[in-house]
Amino acid sequence: MKGKYVSMLNDAICDEIAGVDYTYNEHDKEILKKMFAEINLQTGSEYNYLAEVAELAMRGAGSIMAQYVDLFDSESIRCYLIPHIVSDGVRCSMEIVLQSYLRFRTSKEYISKAGEPSPAHIYVRYDNAFKSLKPKRLAAELYAIVKEPRDAYYLPLTVRMLSSWKIIDMEELLLAFLGGTSITAESVGLGADGCEEYYPSLDTIKRELRFTALAGLIHFNTERTFKAIESVIHDADEDIANAAKKTLKKLRF
Repeated sequence: MKGKYVSMLNDAICDEIAGVDYTYNEHDKEILKKMFAEINLQTGSEYNYLAEVAELAMRGAGSIMAQYVDLFDSESIRCYLIPHIVSDGVRCSMEIVLQSYLRFRTSKEYISKAGEPSPAHIYVRYDNAFKSLKPKRLAAELYAIVKEPRDAYYLPLTVRMLSSWKIIDMEELLLAFLGGTSITAESVGLGADGCEEYYPSLDTIKRELRFTALAGLIHFNTERTFKAIESVIHDADEDIANAAKKTLKKLRF
């Protein structure tokens, strides 16, 4: 590894030791010790820190991590294991990733308030995992997740993947996201009051979902889609308008 990267990793390990970053409770600390002991025994390595799991390619450790992933309390720890489980081609990887994401949805980390740690490091790893695995046999299960606006915001690559498969109701969903009128504070889990306390805001979620919708609609060359996109090529949001023009151009050729 290059010197600068080694220095950054060492800093991250120091933060973990000091309890500044990569934090976890005593229960998870003990589970990590057991997991690392088994990984080091089986792979001849010397890993000891969650920062290493998050930053390094720990080849051959995925199958061991798969045995421990459900034992942790921390959603952060679980998400750091997911890329290794996927990259090592562990049997039933998709089921592990799916069930872990469903568990994340019910956790306190799923929605954060302003000033609290963002769950971005969690959901981006699941989004990349779903895209990498491309599990068409579980398309219905994935659609059931992304039809919820917050999950679609968290999983834009997964939404695009499902769009490319042209699964039933996907065009309808994308058009709803493009219009944005059905996306309310309640539908993204914020409640009617105090929305400003949460991050991201409702407006941010709605805007990003419009971009995701425009990217996905290139796979639906229908009159309905044409009309919907044409209606936003002069949108007040210049970036949305430009994205709509690009999508329309792709649909025409």
